[in-house]
Amino acid sequence: MSTQLPTQKHCFGRYEIELPNFMYMESGDYAFDSFDIEIVTAVKTERPTIEKDWIGYINNKVSTDVAISPGSRIINKDMKNNPRVMLEYIDTSKETSKRLNSIYMFHPYYLKSVPERKEWILATGRTIKIPRPQSGDGLDRELKNRTDTQLRDIQKIAYHPYPHYEQGYCLNNEYQYYPGRLEKRDSYLITWRGIAEKKYTSSYITINVRSLNKDEQDFLDSRTSKGKLLRTFFPSTTVVVGGIKGELYTSHDKLNPTGREFQWLPSGTELGNRLKPLIMIDGEIDTRDLPPEYRDKISGEELILWILESIKMRVGGDEDILSHR
Repeated sequence: MSTQLPTQKHCFGRYEIELPNFMYMESGDYAFDSFDIEIVTAVKTERPTIEKDWIGYINNKVSTDVAISPGSRIINKDMKNNPRVMLEYIDTSKETSKRLNSIYMFHPYYLKSVPERKEWILATGRTIKIPRPQSGDGLDRELKNRTDTQLRDIQKIAYHPYPHYEQGYCLNNEYQYYPGRLEKRDSYLITWRGIAEKKYTSSYITINVRSLNKDEQDFLDSRTSKGKLLRTFFPSTTVVVGGIKGELYTSHDKLNPTGREFQWLPSGTELGNRLKPLIMIDGEIDTRDLPPEYRDKISGEELILWILESIKMRVGGDEDILSHR
């Protein structure tokens, strides 16, 4: 594609994609064993008030929880170590639901400093649930073990500009994450959007990736059943994306004559195979977003095919899967 028009390679998760230069990552939501992160909004530039602002932001979140669960509060705040930590206790003792009043619940929040970049990274720890009842010492030990695990994982977010050959996951073209083990479950939802004259355009592509266990056939069927309906209305083209076979459906945007909408649905997902996760893709390409000299030379359908076929497992992206089999 780069021989036909200006493009840039981007990495996300275990994969890479080649996109026209007018497309930028708008959002990138990742869910791992220990934490969730929305990388586009998570990275903050250095400023004198960053820690104070973060404390205020978390306190506002806690005040919302207090309105729902009175008794909720911050029970630990560490502003000396890296990452910084604020730990919220959610009071579930008065809940009428047995599912909730039978557990202790905690929400951890983290602020990681990246001194060499003069940046900070916000991450939300996975909610910690510990069965009731527990002795005070037993609860403290279990809570410390859980938060220490999350801390170690967040500390492993590293600055590695793409291209690189690091194991694990690209969060964007600058930050990478690998915990030193194979995650039990990972999922991520990435959107790139076209920008022209500093405004978003109708061009976008969204990629949803989720690893599935062997007992999740019903979930897979529910996500891919739309393909049966699409076959009734649109012809499809078989396209391999990231080593996985699937069907591409395209249609005209009824409100935008130069726009082509598309969906790609997999037929090659394999339950329990981390090399063939569930990948679902949709988007729209508007050829008006191309530089003027290319608009009459490349069709929307061609550009969609080029983009999808450019999606590949990046070098190093599968190394942890292979080494932990």
